[in-house]
Amino acid sequence: MHLLPTPFPSVWRSALRAVALGVCVVLAMALVGCATPRKPALAADQPQWIGRLTLKVEDNPRLSFSAGFDLRGSARQGTLELVTPLGNTAALLAWSVAGARLQVPGEPMREAASVEALVRAATGTEVPIAVLFDWLAGQPTPALGWQVDLSQRGQGRLQARRLQPPAELRLVLDNR
Repeated sequence: MHLLPTPFPSVWRSALRAVALGVCVVLAMALVGCATPRKPALAADQPQWIGRLTLKVEDNPRLSFSAGFDLRGSARQGTLELVTPLGNTAALLAWSVAGARLQVPGEPMREAASVEALVRAATGTEVPIAVLFDWLAGQPTPALGWQVDLSQRGQGRLQARRLQPPAELRLVLDNR
C-alpha cells in the first residue's frame, strides 16, 4: 500500500534535484572564493589609489594589458591588485623590504627579492613601481628611461613613456 499518491514521488525527486543543484552552486562559489588571492593586511592609514591602468609595450603587444587597479601602501610596503572588468582579481602583487610576491589565480605564486624584479619577470618590461608613488603624489621624480607627464594629474590622469624599448603607462584615478 502506498502512503503517498503517485504524483508525490516525482515532486520529491524534483525537489531533491533542486536542493542538490543548490548545494553544487554553493560549493562551486566557495571553491572560487578559495582561488581568489588574499590581500596582505596593511595599516588603515596607508594611502590608496583606485582606478584603471593600461600598460602598452610597443615591441611586444602580447605583454600589453588594461585592468582596474587598487594600489595601497608605499614604495617600501604595499599591494597592487589588478581587477578584470567583471570585478575578479586578475593578479595580486604584494611587497615589503623582505621581498615581493605575485599571485595569479590558478597559477603558482611567484616571488622575487624586489617588486621591480618581480614586475620585470611578470611583464617582460621595466615598470617603475617605486617611483609611481611619487608620481601619484605629484612629484616628477625621474625614473631611468621614463618620462612622466603629470599635467593632467588634477583630472586624475597620469601618463609615463619609456623611449627604449618603447612602452607607455597610463593611469586614470577614480579616487583623486
